[in-house]
Amino acid sequence: MMPRSRLRSTPLSSRGASRQRRMLAVLGAVLVAAPLSSPAQPQTPGQPTRVAAGDDDARPIRLAEAVQQAQRNAPAVVQARGVERNAAAAGRSALAAYLPNLTLNAGSARTQGVQFFQGALVPLRGDPWNYNNGLAANVQLFDGNQRWNEISRSRATADAADAAVVQARFDAALQTKQQFYAAVAARESEAAARAQLEQAEQQLKASTARVAAGVATKSDSLRSVIQVGNARLAVLTAQNDLRVANAALTRVIGSQVLVTPAADDTVDTVNELPSEQELTQLAGRSPVVMQAEANLMAARASKRAQRSSFLPSLTMSYNYAYTQTSKTFSGSDLWLFSGGNPNRQQLNFNVSYPLFNGLVREQQSVQTDVLLRNAEAQLRDARLAARQNLTTQLRTLNNAQARVQIQQAAVAASEEDLRVQQQRYALGASTLLDLLTSQTQLNQARQALIQARLDGRIARAQLSALVGREL
Repeated sequence: MMPRSRLRSTPLSSRGASRQRRMLAVLGAVLVAAPLSSPAQPQTPGQPTRVAAGDDDARPIRLAEAVQQAQRNAPAVVQARGVERNAAAAGRSALAAYLPNLTLNAGSARTQGVQFFQGALVPLRGDPWNYNNGLAANVQLFDGNQRWNEISRSRATADAADAAVVQARFDAALQTKQQFYAAVAARESEAAARAQLEQAEQQLKASTARVAAGVATKSDSLRSVIQVGNARLAVLTAQNDLRVANAALTRVIGSQVLVTPAADDTVDTVNELPSEQELTQLAGRSPVVMQAEANLMAARASKRAQRSSFLPSLTMSYNYAYTQTSKTFSGSDLWLFSGGNPNRQQLNFNVSYPLFNGLVREQQSVQTDVLLRNAEAQLRDARLAARQNLTTQLRTLNNAQARVQIQQAAVAASEEDLRVQQQRYALGASTLLDLLTSQTQLNQARQALIQARLDGRIARAQLSALVGREL
């Protein structure tokens, strides 16, 4: 006869096992039914149900439109255009320095009252109205070629400003592409996480059924529950990354409405790159290098202009003036060259040469020489930096393209391996650990493929910004 204690323990153990199975089933159902994002807004009858994602209510935007909007609204581009306008105005002012300075003046005054004359107050004699006007012209005949050198400097400054505008536009495009591609990568990560979640949910159902059938241990269900939770966290993380990338993209392009990359504009169009020799030539004429060359030309012109301070200057001036009195006010008397009025004309020539001015000219000579040396060093460094960045970014792009091909093959192999492991696990020929290992490898391969695509896209965008040309 079986002991009483054993008879009692058997039904209690069965009840405990069934209770644990029910708890696992409830836990799995909770994980499957839990929302992936914030509660959805009520849907209007007749409208399709919107799938919760990280896009929120962002307006889809294509990459070309985003780049154009960024190049129009970016603060750096606006500032560069302002510098360009200032440089153009300075160039016009340098040309106008060869024209004479003209000054026109005209005025009238009325005088009235009384004065003492022979001990009695008598009215002021003479006409009460007095008119005077004149014209003055001043032109510098010789200034040691300072004005000519100033024109050269202003032109070089304008060229530097033009190159700065181009560089600012490509920098804005680069920032836009980086945020655009980051949002695309986050969306791809969300899709990969949802695929991971679907696999984990199917595995949880299979593990729960096997545990209920008594052909698997409770550890299989627990591990499947953990996999479902990790997959849901991956989905939430990808959605959050997408929201953050959308906000960053909205700020970069200066949009008042939240934007997100358009779904039909996320397919890569791989254009053939120029040869490395052609890229090297393009990098040698990049906006940064051209700006440094223009700054060097401006520094040389400033150095030549400073030397003119050691030469004498010749100035010519002409003045014409007349005065007139009248008993009444007359507007015609305010005009110049009124006939029959007393006038005075004067033509002057002036030669000036400062013999000593407290070594100010010598100090300015040293300052312009230092600026010239700095500009030469900056140009040399800009050329070397362009060559270095070209090598780095080109190798990064080639590496990313190779990684994409390798990871695509890895994803295909991982998917096949997972399919085989699922069949073996269903037949009891492999353990859950083997199946989870295959799932982990597939998830890692998908994420590595997404990262490789992102690195390749950004590297190509950096190459375009470097050479100042869309590649």
